[in-house]
Amino acid sequence: MGINISESYDSFRQLRENNAYYVDKTAMIKQYLVDNFKSAVLFARPRRFGKTLTMTMFREFLDISQDSRDVFEGLEIMNYKEVVDKFMNKYPVVFLSLKEIYGKDEDDFKKKYLEVISDLCKQYDYLLKSEKVNAADKELLESYEYRNNKNDGSEILGLLARMLNAHFNKPVFILIDEYDVPMAKTLGTEVYEIARDLVEHMLSYVCKTNENVKAVMLSGCLYTVKNSTYTGVNNIVKYTILSPLYASSIGFNDDDVKKILADAGLSDWYDTVKEWYDGYLFGRDSMYCPWDVLSFVGSLLDDSYSEAMGPENYWVNTSETSIDIIRGFFGKVNGVTESFERLLAGETIDCTVNDNLPYHRIHDSGENIWSALLETGYLTKTVKEKMPLMPLKIPNREIKDVFRQEVWYFFKDKVENSYVTDLASQLWSKNILAAQNNLEKILESTLSFYHEYHEYSYHLILDGFFTGLGYRVLSEAESGYGRSDLIILDPARRRGMILELKHAEREKELEKSLKDASTQIIEKKYDSILKYQNYETITRYGMAFYDKKARIAEV
Repeated sequence: MGINISESYDSFRQLRENNAYYVDKTAMIKQYLVDNFKSAVLFARPRRFGKTLTMTMFREFLDISQDSRDVFEGLEIMNYKEVVDKFMNKYPVVFLSLKEIYGKDEDDFKKKYLEVISDLCKQYDYLLKSEKVNAADKELLESYEYRNNKNDGSEILGLLARMLNAHFNKPVFILIDEYDVPMAKTLGTEVYEIARDLVEHMLSYVCKTNENVKAVMLSGCLYTVKNSTYTGVNNIVKYTILSPLYASSIGFNDDDVKKILADAGLSDWYDTVKEWYDGYLFGRDSMYCPWDVLSFVGSLLDDSYSEAMGPENYWVNTSETSIDIIRGFFGKVNGVTESFERLLAGETIDCTVNDNLPYHRIHDSGENIWSALLETGYLTKTVKEKMPLMPLKIPNREIKDVFRQEVWYFFKDKVENSYVTDLASQLWSKNILAAQNNLEKILESTLSFYHEYHEYSYHLILDGFFTGLGYRVLSEAESGYGRSDLIILDPARRRGMILELKHAEREKELEKSLKDASTQIIEKKYDSILKYQNYETITRYGMAFYDKKARIAEV
């Protein structure tokens, strides 16, 4: 069935004018403007959940300088005549995106910021000719437009609100997309405090009581300006992933996904999409990442999907900021390693969630790290109601793969790459003694990272290494009559490897543990999945570990 899937549109108008597939979320307009209006709000979601599309939707609906009936034709919001009559294209709007504002030093940062401000001011050239606008304000606007103003630019939103209100005799909606990106991208540099102060100062002009401003709407990942020295900023009402209100307004819920698949003629793929891209709990609603769902459906429609490789991790590496949060803590913050192992094992961890977390406090403690990973989409809560101690887990297969990849990035600097590549080669060629010696060298280099050794410590290392080498790794996947620890797939060569791991409590129990691992592979028929998928070569190994010692046996 022909539907026009495009995951790349951030502009609501462009998406609609290009007839791209759109999941109707316009009821949120009524929900905010009429049912739950607040003068300063933050809609906080992880990246790629549709924040920018949501913000541009509000811009198109409200902006007095446009006629937007064509782009909203047929959508749910048009059923609410009183909302349309009162708000549609009835208010001046300032839309500012901060996602490209960062810099390697103070000068570079300020240059990028003033470039964005200059481009913003050019959109309001018509105010320079308005007889209703103060002459001093016109001069100030022009100085920012031509970049010859010596101020830091934090006053720009207040200036535009004042001029637009004077011109239209209506207060202004100010929409700031990705408001926290300048802080996120400068975290750990000398520019961070400058970026934080500038953003907070800019918001203070418009978030406190201001007759020129109807409302301020922000989008971002974290509520990182709470308790700012600028008191106006503290008036912001936040709607995070913990909030029931607007929970399903940004992102796809289960009904949305079923409809997309049905419209594309791909309903048979529902279970795969759910396994890989579902699992988030926002407020009380189960949610999917739109970027993932649309990318996956698009790959099926354009025939770029690979059966051999399976579903892709579309979400990975779409934000350096989020990746930096992970790499900033792994192996550096005390007390998180065991929790990390538990998460990868499919278990939950308990966390006192802080949803007022500034970026510079993320790595202060394990609690802050888990809170940040929750807010940025790497973890999800498992309960619908707020509570002091929240159980958290990895939401789905895709995010589990992200964490596994990070194991490789962490350990590869601690182990000679030749050890890892040689180990893989030796296992494929059944050179068991050499593989065993090599594995012990790897353990000597890596296990100092752990305070205690668990079966999953060894599991995590091998999983990360094979994932990092580019193999497709199934971790604790159902096969036969149970779940195999690790199944390593090499689709190009149609070969697979089964690894069953055991941890011995004492060194003298290594041989018994090795026998138990080998027997389990046979009794549970772990090779069933490989035979079903017609893999030509299947290698099976039992592995036993005690401290930094390893034993390997071919089954």
